[in-house]
Amino acid sequence: MTSKPFLKFRIMMKYSMVCSVLLLTFTANAQTWHFGPKLDANFSAIKGNGIRNKFSAGFQLGGFAEFNFNKHWAIQPELLYSWSNYKKASDFLTYYNNSGRSAAGENIHLASVSVPLLLRYNLNKTLSLLAGPQVSYLIYDDEDLLKNDREAFKKYELSANVGVQVNIENVGFYARFNKGLTDINDVDDRYDWKSNHVQVGIAVRIK
Repeated sequence: MTSKPFLKFRIMMKYSMVCSVLLLTFTANAQTWHFGPKLDANFSAIKGNGIRNKFSAGFQLGGFAEFNFNKHWAIQPELLYSWSNYKKASDFLTYYNNSGRSAAGENIHLASVSVPLLLRYNLNKTLSLLAGPQVSYLIYDDEDLLKNDREAFKKYELSANVGVQVNIENVGFYARFNKGLTDINDVDDRYDWKSNHVQVGIAVRIK
């Protein structure tokens, strides 16, 4: 029998793909835009009390659009499904002894819909620099850190991206660093949790 978390995961994947298709359909109707799919490995960590500050592998998939103002400057909005993995620290109950569950599992899995809005500078035809803000909304969390089925993480997060991309024909290979700017700790307001992500992936321009 299929487990409930797996069914939720399948539903979220379908939701993300539908959103990506809608983005690509919109950009296809504007002749000055380029677009395509993208996929990357997403290594995530959280810096904060009670969470292990160690990078764990996840992934991102979705689509991007690109509008070039001239040969150097462009904007690049994206719509992404992000899957991040974290670990509870062994001292979690030291900080959250009133609300934390003593039997809570170690693994934390979070899924978000993320929308980066990037400014892109093309040094030449091969090398591009990208930077810009990102808004993420938490659509699924698999953790049991708190009593009474409370969720430990806030729904919204604002972060900043910076990265570099190598372009070969219509294929781009990129590396990015994503820094969380807002506190995602929804347990209480005593300690901040800020996320960090290192992403390495591929983007294919199909138009």
